Amino acid sequence: MRRPDQRKALDPFLVDGKKFTVLGKPLATGEGNCAIWVDEWLVVDLRLEKVDKLYDPMDKLEAFRFTNREKMKDLPFARLGALGDASSMVSTGCAGPTADYLVVQIDVDGQADGDVAERRKHIQDFTLDFVPKVKKALGCTA
Repeated sequence: MRRPDQRKALDPFLVDGKKFTVLGKPLATGEGNCAIWVDEWLVVDLRLEKVDKLYDPMDKLEAFRFTNREKMKDLPFARLGALGDASSMVSTGCAGPTADYLVVQIDVDGQADGDVAERRKHIQDFTLDFVPKVKKALGCTA
């Protein structure tokens, strides 16, 4: 069961349906993905990767991940981030027991929440809520 704060952050991406399914490994392991489905509809895909260097989501090699990519500014943790119409990517320091850096990729259904500006705001809000929680769960000190 999701905690109320997690539910609120995910609500903009959840469509009406009969069956809610979560597939993948717990992200607290530090790697892997978690896919959230409503009925047969993939609504949120979360990916986490431990890496040995800080990757810049604004690098030209990362452009394929986004539609209308913009740099995320004023992030409340040590980081580099980018936001698109249906995705975000954050590369952040960890300096924890299992990783020097983390890359968090969040993709949502491109039809979620109809309005692109509103969807982008919800993606950014979810990213800013989610990444610090993952870092804490992994014991990151940076």
